Amino acid sequence: MHIVAAALALLALAFSAQAAELRVCQHDVGRYAYRIELANLILARTAVTHGELHIAPALVEDPPQERCLLQLRDGEVDLAYVPPNAERLQQFDMLPFDIHAGMLGYRLLLIRREDAPRFAQVRTLDDLRQLRGGFVSQWSDFSVFARNGLPVVGTPRPENLLAMLAGHRFDYYHRAPHEVWAEFDGAAAQYPQLMVEPTLALVYPLPVYFAFNRQNVELRERFEDGLRLIQLDGSFQQLLFRHFGRELERSRLHERRLLILGNDLPEGLPAADSRFWLQR
Repeated sequence: MHIVAAALALLALAFSAQAAELRVCQHDVGRYAYRIELANLILARTAVTHGELHIAPALVEDPPQERCLLQLRDGEVDLAYVPPNAERLQQFDMLPFDIHAGMLGYRLLLIRREDAPRFAQVRTLDDLRQLRGGFVSQWSDFSVFARNGLPVVGTPRPENLLAMLAGHRFDYYHRAPHEVWAEFDGAAAQYPQLMVEPTLALVYPLPVYFAFNRQNVELRERFEDGLRLIQLDGSFQQLLFRHFGRELERSRLHERRLLILGNDLPEGLPAADSRFWLQR
């Protein structure tokens, strides 16, 4: 009897531990460190009212984004963080709050140093249309180029972009402030002919939302409560600055000419509140 009781206790403990884990399919700390820490902060701030819950450790390599969404649809994972579109808004319960506070929609250009005088003369989208961009064809905002009449060379492999730029396959490609400096610094020795263009920034809406299975209403409500709490006490803003503050200062967005682009997002999405970091 004692052996049976002990076995049952171990099973109960294992079940309890499993129930207290939040399953996500995007664990790569190189790409998702901020989003993972934000989710953990929300879980910690709502533990008193909703119970202890922690992100489960990764057991396999992160799948592509579309595979991740299939896992979310099928209940194999509990949470994803992805840009919204009409199909995703219909299929999933997405929390309409941009977890990057609009930052992903500000784009700096990587260019060849020899082309800096050409980019310094760009004042309008018509001027930019005389130059050719490069981008990953699978990324969700690839369609922004066609929507705004911007010539583009697509590639399925992001690791090829720097070599293609250096090899004159296109004239620029754009990245968010917290992305562009990491790429530039990491490749400066290999590609000394490249630079971050100092006068321009492209701007278009590109929110990232927490997405949930539509059956998991309680988890979605928990994240909504948690986001409200961490905005009120300032810990959301502090987390964003801790991850991206240095890159924002280095980007000097207030000194750049902003070229506004359209994006084909569904109508009615709330605008991201970017004021607290744009005015910093």
